[in-house]
Amino acid sequence: MTSNRDRKGRALTALVFIALWLDGSFYPLILLPLLFTLYYMNEGLHTIGLGRAGLRPSIVLGLGVGLAVAVVYYPIFIHYLSRRPGEGLSFFALFTDLVWYPIYEEISYRGFFLGSFAEGRGRLSGRSLYLNLVQSMLFVLVHQNHISAGLHLLLIPILLLGFSMGLVFLRTRNIAGCILGHSLVNGVSHLLYLMVGNG
Repeated sequence: MTSNRDRKGRALTALVFIALWLDGSFYPLILLPLLFTLYYMNEGLHTIGLGRAGLRPSIVLGLGVGLAVAVVYYPIFIHYLSRRPGEGLSFFALFTDLVWYPIYEEISYRGFFLGSFAEGRGRLSGRSLYLNLVQSMLFVLVHQNHISAGLHLLLIPILLLGFSMGLVFLRTRNIAGCILGHSLVNGVSHLLYLMVGNG
């Protein structure tokens, strides 16, 4: 039986996640899940994957998954190479793609969403897998700019990244590897563009 407090907590958690989902470019928004977890839920940040527990397996799995997703991304990149607009590689673009979005999206989607709604560490129950699929689809939806740009196939590695990083989080309950793997995929994208796209 779920109490009114539990339902209220889940509803507020869902509202916090919706706020995170709506705007990742507003930097102070990253404080919302951290403060909510600490002060409303009265839980430690380890519940959203910010801790030492599971750190090493998270890093190993996250980097492995990131590399696998980068391999899937490569033929799609080549397919769209002639359709990508020329883009300069600014410090801001590198910061947002290699640092900000991996941190923001992994805390939001894998850490906060799965940490709040999925079962405990290492458990891949049907409910956890369903929630992982939900967060993966929401992760794809936030990348809808690829659809409007006519780059529909890019949604495949994005979905794969979201789902597989969700599995890494569910297995380890640590987002360090998720952040590193996400950054690796984004870095490979920039590197390919520099090596092949401008060549």
